[in-house]
Amino acid sequence: MPMFNPAFIFHALLEVPASLNFFFRPNEQLSSAAPQAHALIRQYAVLLMSSNIVALIFAFRPLDETSRRVAGALAVYHAAPLVRAVGRVAYQGEGYGKGLGGPWAHAVLHAGALGALGWLLVGW
Repeated sequence: MPMFNPAFIFHALLEVPASLNFFFRPNEQLSSAAPQAHALIRQYAVLLMSSNIVALIFAFRPLDETSRRVAGALAVYHAAPLVRAVGRVAYQGEGYGKGLGGPWAHAVLHAGALGALGWLLVGW
């Protein structure tokens, strides 16, 4: 019976709303986005959704070396939104609005995902 890996589920739960938001509301992602940017934002949304599919595949299989490496790759992804959120917090939340919880929520959730996936990577 496959082992349940909550870190992968956490990634998917965190990123499904983000990918849907990017896909269906690309104009809200940039302060003054050109229409051409919408295609890139939607492409990013599909890429993010693909990472969710990969995470869900690995969530319900035994933990092995491949699972650890995938967890590491997903953990690296979470570093960028974490840095962005911390930057927004440092500048008192200034930016393009609160979208999906605001910078504090993003910082806490991405730090949690980074930690959970990193934990799988190192094998504790």
